[in-house]
Amino acid sequence: MKQHPMQSKSNGWLSVILGPVLLLGVALATANLLSTYKGIHQQKQATIWSIIQLDRKIGGTLFDAQQHISGHQSAEFLRQSYQVLWNRFPVTVSSLQQDTIFKQVSGLSHSINTTLSHVESAEWLIIDSATIDTTRLNQWVNQLYGMKAQINEQVLDSVASMESEYSARAFSTILKNASILLILIFAFILYLINLLIELRKERKRNLYMLAHDTLTGLYSRAYIMTTLQSRCDNKTPFALLMLDLNKFKAINDTFGHHAGDQLLLHLADKFKQTLNKSGIVGRMGGDEFIWITESDNPEIIQQQYALFLDEL
Repeated sequence: MKQHPMQSKSNGWLSVILGPVLLLGVALATANLLSTYKGIHQQKQATIWSIIQLDRKIGGTLFDAQQHISGHQSAEFLRQSYQVLWNRFPVTVSSLQQDTIFKQVSGLSHSINTTLSHVESAEWLIIDSATIDTTRLNQWVNQLYGMKAQINEQVLDSVASMESEYSARAFSTILKNASILLILIFAFILYLINLLIELRKERKRNLYMLAHDTLTGLYSRAYIMTTLQSRCDNKTPFALLMLDLNKFKAINDTFGHHAGDQLLLHLADKFKQTLNKSGIVGRMGGDEFIWITESDNPEIIQQQYALFLDEL
């Protein structure tokens, strides 16, 4: 089925545009993958650092509370330590909210929020009271120890471990971006393969056009001359016959060039059916043809020519 010229032109433009678009897509997908990996890594490091800092502040407050309970530290010093811990929570929470992977893992934020609520509950005990009730303080401290352990075991270990849900989600995010990149690379490779195939086809078409006459499909003058030169160089036996049509110009003048072209096509078809089986026939121009035979035996040449005349 012949392709419509407009459709062929459209496909040509599409092919020209598709390559740069795919290459740009690969570049953007690569940049996005690297950016995603870097962002996740930085978020993870920032989250771990924030949790460690919070853990240290909790540990400091617990130590100061124990010191106060045992009578080795003043209430004012404990209040300062508690205030430092309380001020640390907004910084930690803000840092964790920027970690998109952390927010996706259930239970991690809950541990931080539970600890925050527990620390907040001691404000009336440590800050607002003139004297600190050591019995209640000791209960608060024991509960905070458990929450501190939970942050270390569940939150910090979950973020740092390579086998945790946090790492699995991070890997899934990176893999999703990598998949997009691989798809684009595969599409670009297919585009290059298709381009090479089309270039090869185009080369074959160009070589065919150079070797054949555009009207009759017989071999062209250039191909005939190259063949003659090759056979002479290789000293290959052959015979050369020149053929032409009598009164061809009169046919063109009387019936028009279209009729003349139809006559040439009919004659070329007969050449292909007969003379081409024992050599090659080419069109030198106009109504002039040349037959290069495979043999220089006059009897064989005469037999082949007789078959051609019979077909006419």
